[in-house]
Amino acid sequence: MLNNTQQVVKAHVGIKPDNHSAGTITGTGIDTLNFQHAMIVVHAGTNGSSGTVNVHVEESDSLATGYTDVTGAAFTEITEANDNTVYVGALLLNPRKRYIRVIMVVGTAACDASALVLLGGADDCPVSQVNTLAFNVKS
Repeated sequence: MLNNTQQVVKAHVGIKPDNHSAGTITGTGIDTLNFQHAMIVVHAGTNGSSGTVNVHVEESDSLATGYTDVTGAAFTEITEANDNTVYVGALLLNPRKRYIRVIMVVGTAACDASALVLLGGADDCPVSQVNTLAFNVKS
């Protein structure tokens, strides 16, 4: 039985951490083939004065084009009143399209934010990680 997280969960950058200027930030497409679910983790840092951050997930049958919104896969708007925290959303991947990506819309002022996509329930184990495993403490 596999019990090591690195064998069944794959981590991807959805939106890189940055002080994002007002505008739309489009994440890179992520291949979800052979995974059963995705967890999208948004790390909201400090919003600029009156700044807002809206984050949602899109899907497509093609890596490069044809993305459309995933119904219901949107986070509550992040404002100065609710920034500096972590937000989590879950997405069942079957019967979703093969590729997903994160879209972040920053309004009014620059805001610190990022998104991490964790793919879980791998059909084929162990999974390969985007980067080499940094540590693996077992006791």
